[in-house]
Amino acid sequence: MASIQVIQGPEKGRTFELPNEECTIGRDHMTVELTDGTVSRKHARLFPRNNGWMLEDMGSANGTYLNGVKIKKPARINRGDQVRCGSTLLVFGGSSIASAVDVDEKGNLVDAAIVATIPSNEDSIVIPTPEAGAEAIGNLRFLYDLIAEVSSLFNVDTLLQRTLEKIFEIVKADRGYIMLADEKGDLTLKASLLAPDMLDDDVPISQTIINEVIAKEIGILSSNAMSDKRFAAGKSVHNFGIRSAVCAPIKGRDRILGVIHVDCSVSEHTYSTEQLRLLTAIGYQTGLVMENVRLYEAAVQSERLTAIGETVASLSHHIKNILQALTAGIDVVEMSLDRSNIEGASKAWPIVQRNIARINDLILNMLTFSKEREPHLENLNLSHVVSECVQLVAPRADEKSVAVLTDLADIPPIHADAAGLHQAIMNLLTNALEAVNDNTGIITVATAYDSMNRRVSIRVMDNGNGIDEELLDRIFEPFYSNKGQKGTGLGLAVTRKIVEEHHGRIEVDSTTPEGTTFTIILPAIEGAADSSDTDRSER
Repeated sequence: MASIQVIQGPEKGRTFELPNEECTIGRDHMTVELTDGTVSRKHARLFPRNNGWMLEDMGSANGTYLNGVKIKKPARINRGDQVRCGSTLLVFGGSSIASAVDVDEKGNLVDAAIVATIPSNEDSIVIPTPEAGAEAIGNLRFLYDLIAEVSSLFNVDTLLQRTLEKIFEIVKADRGYIMLADEKGDLTLKASLLAPDMLDDDVPISQTIINEVIAKEIGILSSNAMSDKRFAAGKSVHNFGIRSAVCAPIKGRDRILGVIHVDCSVSEHTYSTEQLRLLTAIGYQTGLVMENVRLYEAAVQSERLTAIGETVASLSHHIKNILQALTAGIDVVEMSLDRSNIEGASKAWPIVQRNIARINDLILNMLTFSKEREPHLENLNLSHVVSECVQLVAPRADEKSVAVLTDLADIPPIHADAAGLHQAIMNLLTNALEAVNDNTGIITVATAYDSMNRRVSIRVMDNGNGIDEELLDRIFEPFYSNKGQKGTGLGLAVTRKIVEEHHGRIEVDSTTPEGTTFTIILPAIEGAADSSDTDRSER
């Protein structure tokens, strides 16, 4: 004799024995009599056929659902299948020769059946059909929204967690998780989520269910996974009492990347084939997005390695040039000392000093350029900083017979970083010294104060050969230099970085062959900014 047990509704826990003949489910003197107000008087019927049982809706107001799917014509029902009539959920417990439904020591249903499977491929996308109705249309809209959102994420962990959160928005679940396979095929938990009313217990993982999903590349909807013969060895399923579960593969273009799994007690909800189709489509699309993210990460890593390689090559070239000059100077000093030629050693020693200074400048510029920092602001006498820089370059200017002139205005103290401005001005003066010709070179350093706009300016002018117009757009690029072995390509990039840290700007005006003028414009007080300046700097 077959039976049917109520697992949700007013008669929860009650079992009805079914005679081996047609039986009716409803509210008015039926074989399975229910008091649920959402159940019709004559809701559905069960009848034997071909050594099995069939289920048919009898024109009920709220419909009859078999394993979450509304039936429109007689459908075969098997042991462990779930029937929903109104808000009452029942489980069919046998065939024409079966005994009563098995229950465990806690009274929980332990029979089960796989309701449906969906292959994971490009055809698994949710396609609305007249039979599916509004649910499929809503699922398709949700899938499009999900793809649009996660496609802008470029981190796999963030992508997976957000995907799981979005799934919980549309699918009722007690718990869910996403696992990814490593190079050896072992699965690792990457994202998990519990319903708000669930305890924070260990995430349930059934290796047997996952193996079935991965092996056949299908999404599986199980009405109650515990007793399905294929999953009999899955102790974790039994331990957590899973009743209704969906497990879908995350599939890339040519291999399975992982799985998505959600589950819920049938006392709260049973999943439908439309939800299986939705999660399988989500798994397939998630796999494609994951591969795109990994391609992006690989491209970024490749670009980073390329940039590092170019940087190392550029630095190696400049350091090699400096070391060659330094070695030559040291050789001359040693040779002169061996010959007791103090005068020759004295003449060669400035070469050594100059190249040691170049190494020091290079390292200082590298540290400044590579490190994000906030300037250490203090009240600063700008004319004093400029004068100090001019004094430092004076010995080198004298060697080249270059005139360094100053035109310093009376400027009130400004709020600025002394070390940063010192480095920026020294970079401009060093560039100017290298740009002008010996004996005829003239460098002018001028400062000015604009009281109306509350800003100061520092101009470094030289009468060198100027910069070609087509090169002006590149002079602030890191490691770009048009000075051959003399430059490192970092000076102007560092200078602009320092100026921008002060919320200022740097401008260049160059005419071939008359010369070049660099102008630093800074706010005279902290936080002051001039919109017209900003607009001009972006031209």
